[in-house]
Amino acid sequence: MDYRTFKRNYQNAVNNASWGRFLFWAFSNEQFDEGVKKTNAKKNKRGKWMMHQIEGGGYLTQAGYATWTAFWNNWHRYEEKVKMNEKEIIDGLIYEYRNHEAQFGMGGKEDAEALFPKATEHQKELAWKKFMRICHKEDLF
Repeated sequence: MDYRTFKRNYQNAVNNASWGRFLFWAFSNEQFDEGVKKTNAKKNKRGKWMMHQIEGGGYLTQAGYATWTAFWNNWHRYEEKVKMNEKEIIDGLIYEYRNHEAQFGMGGKEDAEALFPKATEHQKELAWKKFMRICHKEDLF
């Protein structure tokens, strides 16, 4: 399976799941307050929200944590089916760098590592070098 198919399938699974009952994103206090109400989040005895913060400004209620973890683990197994070759690594880098929601930007092999942890160091090094040549030659960004 290619990287773009993987990402499309992943996005469809996220969009089709009923995450709203226990998951929300907040980038302000107002959005956080709205999310807490929407998910009916609870506080513990010390008055702290029983929430898990996830990357990208996401928050999970305590009740939804197990469901989210199972979903995420399942997708990591699915992710292993992505082809690990130079072309797919380059395509994945181009896709993610064009996607402004992506949280990459460490540069070099570190970004390739974050996207393709199963690829060899040699594959990531070669892919990154070719990716940079493509970016400069075609003015991709």
